[in-house]
Amino acid sequence: MDPEELMVEILTESVEPAEGAEYVDLSFKIINQRGSKWDVLVRAQGRLLGEDMDQECQVLVKIKRSVCPDCSKYASGYYEAVIQLRADKRHLDPAEKEIADSILKSQLQKLVEKNRMAYLVDRVEIKEGVDYYIGSYKAARSLVNGLKDSLGGVVGESPRLMGRDKSAGKDLYRIWISLRLPSFQKGDFLDHADSVGRVINLDGRGILLEDLESLKLHALPWKDYPQLVKVADSDMVKKTTVTSLTPHKIQILHPDTYEPLDLDLKPYMDDFKIGGEVEVVEIDHRIYVLKKDERN
Repeated sequence: MDPEELMVEILTESVEPAEGAEYVDLSFKIINQRGSKWDVLVRAQGRLLGEDMDQECQVLVKIKRSVCPDCSKYASGYYEAVIQLRADKRHLDPAEKEIADSILKSQLQKLVEKNRMAYLVDRVEIKEGVDYYIGSYKAARSLVNGLKDSLGGVVGESPRLMGRDKSAGKDLYRIWISLRLPSFQKGDFLDHADSVGRVINLDGRGILLEDLESLKLHALPWKDYPQLVKVADSDMVKKTTVTSLTPHKIQILHPDTYEPLDLDLKPYMDDFKIGGEVEVVEIDHRIYVLKKDERN
């Protein structure tokens, strides 16, 4: 608020009209300014016991400028937590960084309505990933949950002693919260329980894997992540041609050597046609023919 507007509001609230006064109208005029001290002429007009009244008095107003504790912390770059966005055994994908930035921006706009410490102090991009410096630890926890809901991954925390608040008699900590995204992404291939599956989706609840042999879907929780091994990237998928079809077999050409390969015909191959293109992936010297609806 403008200082003069604030002065008018405070003085108006401070005036107490005499008992029986009617139609009281107040006006204020600054007649002298000496730094933070203002001489203000207050004029009151109205009616008292049937008589018109017009009175003036001079008031000294002192302007004291201050900043609330939260705003002071924001201005000084204060932060309670650092969100470390990382990827396991790989670099973060540019799309993952863009998604994370968008999520944090959107969530902070909502969080700051109830938590004035929910602000981003800094965003630092390093070789290992991205660090987000957040004013409030509580806000940082909420932000990490939002990131995990969208990107998946494993969360860890590491408090670090930064000093001691002598007035409160307690230690001061900053919390480093890591969100480590998995070594694989949607469309990659994993070895799980002696079978190979393709990642159909992943989010904060877990990983959805489709077995390449049985085509059964498996929802795996993140606690199973250490047992998952990536055996092929999505960019290893190649196209080849169907050269023959029988009631029980399908013949395709090896995508690299063009050698004819006879494979068992699966139910999802019913609409494959001779001369048509199909997608395949080679894992451990074995060729898997992928479903049509999995093509990009």
